[in-house]
Amino acid sequence: MTGAALLASVVTASSAGARALEERCNIGEPGFVAGGYAVQANRWNSHGEICVTFGEGTSWTVSRSNLDWGTLQNGAPPGAYPNIGTAIAEERLPLRVDDPREVRTTWDITPAEGDFNASYDIWYHPDPAACRSTTPYIVANGGALEIMIWLTSPGIDPSPEWKLAEGVTVGGRTYDLYRFTGPTGQVGLIYDMREQTHRIEGFDLRPFGADAAARGFQSPQAYLCKVQAGFEVTRNGTGLRTNEFSLDVGPAAQTTAPATAEPRSAAASRRKEEEPAGPSRFLPLVLPVVIGIGAGAWWWRRAARR
Repeated sequence: MTGAALLASVVTASSAGARALEERCNIGEPGFVAGGYAVQANRWNSHGEICVTFGEGTSWTVSRSNLDWGTLQNGAPPGAYPNIGTAIAEERLPLRVDDPREVRTTWDITPAEGDFNASYDIWYHPDPAACRSTTPYIVANGGALEIMIWLTSPGIDPSPEWKLAEGVTVGGRTYDLYRFTGPTGQVGLIYDMREQTHRIEGFDLRPFGADAAARGFQSPQAYLCKVQAGFEVTRNGTGLRTNEFSLDVGPAAQTTAPATAEPRSAAASRRKEEEPAGPSRFLPLVLPVVIGIGAGAWWWRRAARR
């Protein structure tokens, strides 16, 4: 066998053993990746089109997008929130805000051209049954608290009218804090990270729920319902990619050391791929499409690149 033929056979065998890429577009139901996480395009405020592809591990990519400021349904951004996150049937959630167990996450992204932010979207509710309810979804329940953590936001900033505090320290990092009212009446908080990053590792989410409780936005007896990580996209975003995502609920915390960053090359060598979980094991996780909400319900705008 020639060298070229041997190489071709290896490539063919490797391709045959790999999971084929799947695609989800616009408002369709999610797909599922390693660890049972749900991936969705989640277009909810745009007349444009956006699609995500996914396959091996927990990586996924915005494969195509023609979203733009002119395609927004209500005139205010964002147009979509393609994301990866916990499914409604996630066995480790709900978890009380005052539960001592750590809730740590790792997320590694590759940015792309466009107007977007990379943000965690974390949902809380005082009723644990609401966390698993699909009638209505917790996102459509005015009793929910939504916490967003912006890791990077090229070209945009939160609206200054919503600012509550500057230089807030949570879990060893510094944020500017904003409050907003979401399109379905939920209270929302944005923790906008001062030192922006494309990778976060061992990032403890518990201090954010506790900080919100200390500020009177929820009870310490409220429940963490859902964790998502994705890109709020208003314009383009084709090529935005999650390289790695995980959520770990562990033992009671002993310290509150801040999350650490590591070089992308070192992180890549340590990544492990799990066998994907079939969608039959999980209930759908599809956010409702919000149509006709006033522009004042959403908050961010074009701004100088930071």
